[in-house]
Amino acid sequence: MNSNLLLAHQMFSALDSEYHSKKWVGQEPLLSRQMKLSSEILAVFAVRKLDGKHILYLQCNPSDATAGHKYPAWKGISIEFSGFEHVGMEGCFVRIEQGEGSDDDVYFSICDDLCSCLKDALRSNLRQRLFAALERWKRFFSLRENIKLTREEQIGLFGELWLLRSMLKNGIGLQAIDSWKGPYHGVFDFSLQNMSIEVKTTAAKMPYKVFISNEMQLDERLAGGMLILSFLAVQSSDSSGETLGDVVKCIDDCIGDDEAARSAFQDKIFGCGLAHPHVDGYTSHYIAKEQAFFNIKEGFPRILSANLPNGLGDLSYSIEISACFNYKIDKQEFWRNASLHAKEEQL
Repeated sequence: MNSNLLLAHQMFSALDSEYHSKKWVGQEPLLSRQMKLSSEILAVFAVRKLDGKHILYLQCNPSDATAGHKYPAWKGISIEFSGFEHVGMEGCFVRIEQGEGSDDDVYFSICDDLCSCLKDALRSNLRQRLFAALERWKRFFSLRENIKLTREEQIGLFGELWLLRSMLKNGIGLQAIDSWKGPYHGVFDFSLQNMSIEVKTTAAKMPYKVFISNEMQLDERLAGGMLILSFLAVQSSDSSGETLGDVVKCIDDCIGDDEAARSAFQDKIFGCGLAHPHVDGYTSHYIAKEQAFFNIKEGFPRILSANLPNGLGDLSYSIEISACFNYKIDKQEFWRNASLHAKEEQL
């Protein structure tokens, strides 16, 4: 979007100020502002005078409406074709209205993203672009309830991205993108052929502990072969080290010109809540202090479902890293094994 154009959240914020001032005049039911997304697509940001509801109108082809096309929607938003409620504004629009109880910041972020996706678009491909963007948001809300990451989620994602970047630089190649389960809530964070990796990251001081969220998370029987615990200890900082955005950019650079890998990566970080511009809002820096790999096998300190009395389940617990040293494997050995399992997957 051109730098001289206001973003969606700024448009709606300005309209909200006008709405709350109660100084508006005229008989039109909406307060509105317009923004050209391209030579053929007009976006109209509106606040309904009756109840202060936010609405985004995107100019579209009338044939889209008459053909009965539907767009993905979810709780908190409604999407339909309509005219515009201002006198003198002709044409057909996709009407995207904020639902009851929907958070303003979330709705504004969605509208920001939709406008960015439609920048410089022709009206003939608006439906395709808009459908893809809305489908991505629908999938996002099926995986997450909140658009903002907690501090614990930020630290956990830093560790996963840190390992993903290391995989790209240590012989795994772009296959690492597919192996990362990202937002999809798989049993393990990474899955290669006959090898899975669970990543645990902490910003706490020594003695280091990792938190296990359920009795399946360290069960190698579910890994299809070898199960590795990747441990990373980080130090939070105001300026030194790397932000989440720094690691995302570095991974983008590693991907290079491979469009399929880039699209897969962008889809996954979007699902994690790290899409632009949200990723730039996470300004905490992290310094990697210590990193280690552990081979999860018989005797490793853990709780398994097979060892629980009937009726117990959904357990969470912590493990002291110092109790795992007998299962630590050399980093070169880990990368050698990971590369072999990645090659097996390609066969």
